[in-house]
Parts: sequence; structure tokens; C-alpha cells
Amino acid sequence: MSYSVNGPPLISALLETAMMRIRDDLYTLSDTRFPGLRMRHYRLLSFVPPEGERLSRMTTDSGLTKQALAQALAPLEDGGYVEVVPDPSDRRARLVRLTDRGRAVNEAVRHHLSDVERDWARRVGEERYAVARAVLADLAPGPAGSPAPVTVEE
Repeated sequence: MSYSVNGPPLISALLETAMMRIRDDLYTLSDTRFPGLRMRHYRLLSFVPPEGERLSRMTTDSGLTKQALAQALAPLEDGGYVEVVPDPSDRRARLVRLTDRGRAVNEAVRHHLSDVERDWARRVGEERYAVARAVLADLAPGPAGSPAPVTVEE
């Protein structure tokens, strides 16, 4: 690990470096298979389950306002990655559903991220990587933005 003049790197710098690797890999995917998609698009597509998701729920999950979500979804809809349709259970609500192309994006992203994770595990060792991943999962927010449950091993 490299140390700066003021001590070890901040966690934000370490996480940003990891995210830059992921972003670069995903932008390569954009260049080769899914032109125009950016990190925000990949993130939004990951929020859409197979049965679709209500716009209101996606607003909550993504942390975006309705207006920002509509702006982010527009190129996905125009590109044929999602469709926004009336919710069959409540015609007043709108449902975002992945198209075949959207499902292909999510599959490709999972494949690429799996490659990244395998590389990281190879570089630091399977056990160390598994612990690091578990720690990040424990720190991630739970459903509806609530903090993840804290677990303490005794």
C-alpha cells in the first residue's frame, strides 16, 4: 500500500480507485456492445427486477427525484433497454420493465464484474477478498435505505 505524506490513503481514495477500475471496464462494454450507456444507466438497470419495478420504488431505491429518474430513464427507453408501461395491478402507477436488450446488459455487467472480482481475489487471495467483500456488504444500506444490520462475531 502506498502512503501519502500525511499517512495511509483515505478510504474514499481507495474506494474511488476500485470504482475507476469498474467504470473503465463498463465503459469498454459501452464502447463495444452498448453505446452511450454510462455508470448511472448501468446502476438504474440493476434496480429493475425480472417482473419490473414501479417508478416510485425506483425513485426511492436510486435516491433520485422523479424528474432526475425520468431524465436518466429516457435514453434507456429510447435505446430499447427498458419500457415504461402502466402497472397491471394499478393502472395509475407506471412500471419499468427490462427488454431483452436490458436483460442482456445486466447479464454482461454481471459477467464483467465477476471477472473483476475473480481478478481481485486472485491478487489478494480468496479468503482476504471474501472478508473484504463481506465487510462492504455489511456496511451497505438495507432495504429502503435503512442501515444494514450490524453483525458482531463472538
